Amino acid sequence: MTWPALFGVFLLSHLAGDFLLQTDWQATHKGHGSRVSGPHVALAVHGLTYTLAFVPALLWVAGEDGAAAAFGVALLVALPHVVIDDGRLVGAWVRHVKRVDGTPTIVVRLGVDQTLHILALAGVAYLVTG
Repeated sequence: MTWPALFGVFLLSHLAGDFLLQTDWQATHKGHGSRVSGPHVALAVHGLTYTLAFVPALLWVAGEDGAAAAFGVALLVALPHVVIDDGRLVGAWVRHVKRVDGTPTIVVRLGVDQTLHILALAGVAYLVTG
C-alpha cells in the first residue's frame, strides 16, 4: 500500500461521506453554533455515517496491517473530522488566520473546512504508509 493510493481512497471516501451521505439535517445542525439543543447528536450521527464511507479503505488497511490497525485508522479519520465539523476550529481559523471580519462567505468557510479535512486525511495516510 502506497501513500498516494491510500490517500486517493481516503479522498474518495471523504467525498462520499461528507457530500453523498451527509443529510441536510446533519449539515444544518452539527455545528457548535447551531440553535438546536444538542448539536452533538447531529455531529455524532454525521461522524458515524462519514466513517462508514471509509469501510473500503479500512478493509484494505485491515488486510495489510490487521484489524487493530484498521480500528486505529478509523479513529484517526473520525476524530479530526468531528473536531473540524464542530465549527469552532474553522471559525477561529477564519477569524484569526484569514482575518475575516463579520460573517464569512460560505465559500470561505467551506474552503477552510475542506482544506483541513484533506490535510488531516493526508496525515493519516502518511502515518499508515510511512
